[in-house]
Amino acid sequence: MSIQKRASRAWALCGATLLGLWAGAAALHAQGAPAAAPPMNPLSVEPRVPRLGIAPCVVELFRDVNTGYYGEPMFEPEFQYAPPADCPGPWAKVIFVVELQGPGTTGIGNVTFGLGDPHRDDGVFGHWSTELLVAGAQYNPGQQRWRVERDITEYSALLRTPRPGFARDTDGYFRDPYWGDNPVASGWMIFYPATAGQPAPEVPDAVFPLPASGQSQGPLPRNIERVYLDVHPQIPPGFWFSCVPADAAARWPLLVRTPLALGDRVPQAGDDDSQGCVGSGYRELVVRIDGQAAGVAPLFPWLNSDLNLRFERSVDVPVPTPQSINLMPYRVDLTPFAALLSDGAEHLVEIGYMGPEGSFGPFFHSGQLLVYLDEGSTQVTGAVTRNTLHGTALESTTGRNDWTTGANATLTGDVERLYRRQYEIAGYVVTSRGRIDTTLRQEQLFSNTQHVTLARHDDHRDHTYAQKLDLTSITERTTLRQRGARVLAFDRIRHHFPLRIDYSASGGRDPVAGAHLDRARAWVSQGHHQQRAHYRPAGTYADRVYANFVGSRAFDAATNASTRWQGVRSHYFHDSAGSCSRERVTWLRASVTSHTQGVGCPDGVNRVRGFAHPDGSPDDLGWLR
Repeated sequence: MSIQKRASRAWALCGATLLGLWAGAAALHAQGAPAAAPPMNPLSVEPRVPRLGIAPCVVELFRDVNTGYYGEPMFEPEFQYAPPADCPGPWAKVIFVVELQGPGTTGIGNVTFGLGDPHRDDGVFGHWSTELLVAGAQYNPGQQRWRVERDITEYSALLRTPRPGFARDTDGYFRDPYWGDNPVASGWMIFYPATAGQPAPEVPDAVFPLPASGQSQGPLPRNIERVYLDVHPQIPPGFWFSCVPADAAARWPLLVRTPLALGDRVPQAGDDDSQGCVGSGYRELVVRIDGQAAGVAPLFPWLNSDLNLRFERSVDVPVPTPQSINLMPYRVDLTPFAALLSDGAEHLVEIGYMGPEGSFGPFFHSGQLLVYLDEGSTQVTGAVTRNTLHGTALESTTGRNDWTTGANATLTGDVERLYRRQYEIAGYVVTSRGRIDTTLRQEQLFSNTQHVTLARHDDHRDHTYAQKLDLTSITERTTLRQRGARVLAFDRIRHHFPLRIDYSASGGRDPVAGAHLDRARAWVSQGHHQQRAHYRPAGTYADRVYANFVGSRAFDAATNASTRWQGVRSHYFHDSAGSCSRERVTWLRASVTSHTQGVGCPDGVNRVRGFAHPDGSPDDLGWLR
């Protein structure tokens, strides 16, 4: 039987297996008994990273450090990391915890925390550093400290040796980066030593940071069997999904010259106070290896607290929107290229943003290569056998791009866009255990419908701006790895990022006093929905994450009063191993009206297995062997 036929048969068998995952619990490793999870932040619903039932070692990395201005740490390095002497490894689990303080007095954007390469002499803030966490805190006088956590067990290869660390403001959305105090952060790592009852999972053998400038990656190990890339998809302008078409902006300049549009760009010297943006309303992150497209990651439509620079804390006070205080990384599977990256040569691995216009860049985005090695050989061989992503354009359909003018110089626009991408990448490596084939299929569907109204579009001084936006972003990926007829792994992951915004504002730009906002209102509905199903010879596992937010607020500058200020935020997680975590909070004005935990879980209590990822972060299932 040919490899292709065996792959098709295995694909069908694994698909049938995964469909039955929710019918019963999987045959799982004994580690990670369920444990109740306390709340992490009183005003949020994000779950803690599950703890293990053994005594950990805690290493404090930094305390109350100033994270610096945008892109510039206060000093380099900001801290020195060393592995814990009492827990030398291997570790059953490692958790990175950061507390941010100061949102009651200043606007705070995202802060990147990571570790540098001690063998490179370009500074911790330089190119060769590994991002461990991209986090932030919300402006809210009701909560002065915010905690964020991430399971970094899969980065254990970095943690075995001392190295410099950094914390810096990397908010590409420019949320008040030059005014007020800077974020103050404290951080530590929690190490759980491996025991007979809690053994160490299989983790990548090496982690290599990719430079943000698109520099060539030096020769990698010659025996790579699997390789992944972790990225935090985040791009300015922050409101890329609300951009209006270029032809409309050229004909009616006030669409993007108004200070009332969606946006939070802080004017710099010589700039005006315009908000809004021009473009397709679609962006994706593309990975290229030596110029060849190798993978695509969707962008989560991350929301700033300020939908408009002058409509501060528009709808998310007191409760943050999904991922706004902890941006989840996205994992790109580059395993079909393992043999290419093992050839001993330097390779240019680039991470850039692309839209339907076809431009690629900028190259300021960084990422981390997670590499698994074939311990039984010093050199693997193989090839990429199929890549329909490379050279294939994004399929784009503009359903509508209709603009009309009416009474009172009112401009009305209806824009509908649909983008599709479907591709397959296959490759193999010849290892000490034989030939291993990997076939990856990914399909993306992105739709964005906008209705824009601009009354008195010819008057900069006094006009109104309104925009209704309905966005759907769905990405589904399946990966099959097999050695001959034996299936080694089959994974299906589905991401769904829905977003709806109904926004309007009135005001304008006074020739003397500058921009002013008279009234504004906003309604936002956003979700992060994720389903994962996995097959391994040792067992099967599946989990689901549903994070949702609905909030609204109206503001009148004349009375400095807010109305219709209310919302609900929820985070649900459950898996096929019996984990269940459900949390929900509601609010009216600035006060929380209810905060529930465990409602709908067995016994009404949140219990999550120690190996689970209830926040939706990537999981390579190293504990399932």
